[in-house]
Amino acid sequence: MSIIERALQKAQQSKSTAAKKVMPPDAPQVPAVDLQAETLRSSAMELEQRSTGHTERRPVDAASLTSRDLKRIVEVDFDRLRAAGRLPPVHATRQTDEEMRRVKWPLLSALAGRGGGAPARNNVILVTSAEPSEGKSYTSLNLALSIVRDREMRVILVDGDVALPGLTPTMGLEGAPGLNDALDDTSMSVNDVIYRTTVDGLFFVPAGKWHEHSPELIAGSRMPWVIAELAERVGNGVVILDSPPLLATNEAQAATRYVGHVLMVVRADRTEQRAVTDAIALIDKSTPVSAVLNGVEASLVSKYYGQYYYGYGAKQGAYSRYRSGKRDAP
Repeated sequence: MSIIERALQKAQQSKSTAAKKVMPPDAPQVPAVDLQAETLRSSAMELEQRSTGHTERRPVDAASLTSRDLKRIVEVDFDRLRAAGRLPPVHATRQTDEEMRRVKWPLLSALAGRGGGAPARNNVILVTSAEPSEGKSYTSLNLALSIVRDREMRVILVDGDVALPGLTPTMGLEGAPGLNDALDDTSMSVNDVIYRTTVDGLFFVPAGKWHEHSPELIAGSRMPWVIAELAERVGNGVVILDSPPLLATNEAQAATRYVGHVLMVVRADRTEQRAVTDAIALIDKSTPVSAVLNGVEASLVSKYYGQYYYGYGAKQGAYSRYRSGKRDAP
C-alpha cells in the first residue's frame, strides 16, 4: 500500500469517526469469438441495460488504481494522435466508432463467458499482429476509447511494444517509467507506472525503458504478477495490452500465456495467409483468439463489417528495425 493510499484510508476512517460523534445514538484449438448478429444484439442490449440511468462512474474503493487519484494526468491530444495515424480522420470517426462497437461487444462477451463459453482467465486483452504496420496500435487505442464510453467501464491501455513503442510517444510519455521498468525493478509498484488521462475512465501505461533483456523480462516470473496487478486495479473494466508483432519479436508470444484473450489484427491488403497461420501457431494454446480484418476494400463494406482507417503516418521500415534489434533514438 502506497503512502497516498494509506493517507486516503486514514482520512476516510477519520471522516467516518467524526460522523459517528455528531450523530445521535439510535464497493488443441483456440475458439474464435462469435461475431453473429444475434450475439452482437444481445451483448448490446445487456451493456445498454447496465448503463441506463447512470450519469457518473461507480465510486472506486480504496484498493483500486484511483485510490490515490493518479495525480499524474496525461492530456490525450486527439489532433496529434490523428496526425500519427492512431485515430481515424475526422470525417471517418463515426464509421470507425460503429466498427469498434462490432469488435468490443463480442470481446466483452467472451471475457465474461456469456453465450455458453467459459469466462476468460482474466480481463486482459492482448492486441497483436503477424507483422508490423498492420494496425494493432490503432486498434488498441480505438478499442479502448470505445469501451470507456460505457460509463461503468474503465480501461488500462498498456504499450507493451517495448522495442518500438507506438502509443507512448504520441501520448507524450516517451522516456517516462513504464511496463519495462516495472518488470525490471522489483521495488516498483504497478501504480508507479499507471497514468490517468483526460479521457474519463482511460488510464495509460507507457512502454518504459528498453534494453536487450526485455524479452526475458516479459517471459519472466514478474510478468504474470504485473498482469494480475493491472487486472485487479481496473476492477470491472479491461486491460488492453498493445504488444509487438508475433513474427517480429519474442515478447508477444511469451505474453500470450498470461492474458484472457488475444485479438489478432490482419491487414487485408498486405498480410499473407501463411504469416497469419504462423503467427497464430505461436499463441499459447489455452488462450482464445479472435481476428479483426483491417483495411478492407470499400466495395466490401456492405458485405462485411466495414473498413478501418489506418496507415496515416505509419513508420516505414519497422520490420527491419525489429529484426535488427534497433529502435529510434528518443
